[in-house]
Amino acid sequence: MIKNLAIGSGNNRMLLLAALLLGLISAILIGLYLSSLDGGEGSAAPVTTRMVVVAAVEIDPLTQISAEMLAVKAIPLDLVLAGAFTTTPAAVGQTTQVTIVPGEQVLQSKLTSPGSALDSFGDETPLSLIIPEGMRAFTVSTSAVGAAGGLIRPGDYVDLILTGGLIDAPAEGSLTGASACYVLQNVQILALNSDVSRTTSSSDAAAIAAVGANSEANRATLAVTSEEAWQLAAAQRSVSGGGVETQLWLSLRPFGDSSTNSNLPVCQTFAGS
Repeated sequence: MIKNLAIGSGNNRMLLLAALLLGLISAILIGLYLSSLDGGEGSAAPVTTRMVVVAAVEIDPLTQISAEMLAVKAIPLDLVLAGAFTTTPAAVGQTTQVTIVPGEQVLQSKLTSPGSALDSFGDETPLSLIIPEGMRAFTVSTSAVGAAGGLIRPGDYVDLILTGGLIDAPAEGSLTGASACYVLQNVQILALNSDVSRTTSSSDAAAIAAVGANSEANRATLAVTSEEAWQLAAAQRSVSGGGVETQLWLSLRPFGDSSTNSNLPVCQTFAGS
């Protein structure tokens, strides 16, 4: 009986030792596993990122982008999409072609700028999409002679000179001359008749040259400020001897522009008019 107890006692000790050994091994393995996780995070190569413009809010199609609609976010380099903007000013003022959801990278292919509108729409390009930001499109009458012999093309920049009637002779028998003055200088031609500009840059000679001269053009659409537009309307009262007097003129805004200018002269409403 004593022998049996001794044997039983030995077996118990062996089981206890085995249990302790297994527990120790388990603890070591768990420690090694956790250590490998921490070590893996610490030893991994740093992720290279790039600052990319993303939508801060949902932007609907055909919406002119403002700075408040955008944010800049660090994106892993391998997730940056081709054509993504890296600065917000480059995207501000352009028009969305599709919906852009919050957090989505803002791509040039999803926007329409004056430069890309012509590529997207060709001859059917709406004029409002190519008017420079803050400007207006205003059309004036012209002629082949008045338009540098019909050699002016959309994309060119011009000065506008107004000629008037004869100056009164200072003395009997002396010669008289026509009056002339500069109305505006360095004004961009957006269109001649219905041919719209193929460039929005004064230095893009190749794009300007790609558009043929139009010797039959009798209307020039200009990119002017709102202050300059009303000056042009006033200057056309007697343009080309046409006797243009009271008339309403249309000054086209860039797409999405709803700003107002309180410094412009405002017409008064007359009783009985």
